[in-house]
Amino acid sequence: MRGNTDLSLQNTPGKSVRIAPDYLQLLNRYYDFDGFEPDRLDKQLALIRAMAQLSSSGVTVYDLQKQAHVYVSHNFYQLYGYDFGAMDSCIPNEMFDRKIHPDDRQALARNGYEAMKFMMAQPAHTRKQFKMVTEYRVTPDDQTTIRVTEQHQVLEQDASGNIWLSLGVIDISPNQSLAGVKSQVINFHTGELIRLTSNDLPTGVKLTSREKEILGMIGTGKLSKEISALLDISVHTVNTHRQRILEKLQADNSIEALQSAKMIGLIA
Repeated sequence: MRGNTDLSLQNTPGKSVRIAPDYLQLLNRYYDFDGFEPDRLDKQLALIRAMAQLSSSGVTVYDLQKQAHVYVSHNFYQLYGYDFGAMDSCIPNEMFDRKIHPDDRQALARNGYEAMKFMMAQPAHTRKQFKMVTEYRVTPDDQTTIRVTEQHQVLEQDASGNIWLSLGVIDISPNQSLAGVKSQVINFHTGELIRLTSNDLPTGVKLTSREKEILGMIGTGKLSKEISALLDISVHTVNTHRQRILEKLQADNSIEALQSAKMIGLIA
């Protein structure tokens, strides 16, 4: 089974704005499954459920292809301030995103994107050796703020090495007096700590109306030649705008520029 992951960058009308970046852009174009996915999923969920029953930690299994949590433990729901009994078995990420402290959302999204970019740059057979550890704040209700520590690691990949299932384990952090987001990637086979290339979103960025217009067109997949014809400007001018956009957003390519611009609210 092959599932297309070439998804639109635009938000779907009627849904809440995503905080989490679109990790699927960093994966291979298609998921390449061998037909044994239900058995692999059932086996993993049986192990995770048993682990969750013996642990005080919150536990979740996230399906990147479905972009949903296919298992969430009672303690995970409770930490985020939700009633366990009222929940379905396939939970969209937005439900937990909205509980993240607003001051931590941008850095958390950017660090997650950078961690996934790092993971996909590693040989496929080594990706299960890495774990991302992050500290951030959640607001289970209007009066309460809790700092949590969350660990993520790969559970299953498809035949092409795309990350399919990930395991998340969340606990209350002992560092309740700290603020802000702290993230690192750990190779738990070697003990190596990997510093993410960018831990912060660019701040104070201002794009001109033309730069926003061009970035929006890039987001719909248009090439410089097409943008040039639509705006009646030269290809050279389009490319100059593109370069300035990358510089302002401290991005290496158009995908990163689009992610950063959306995260800091420059474009919808």
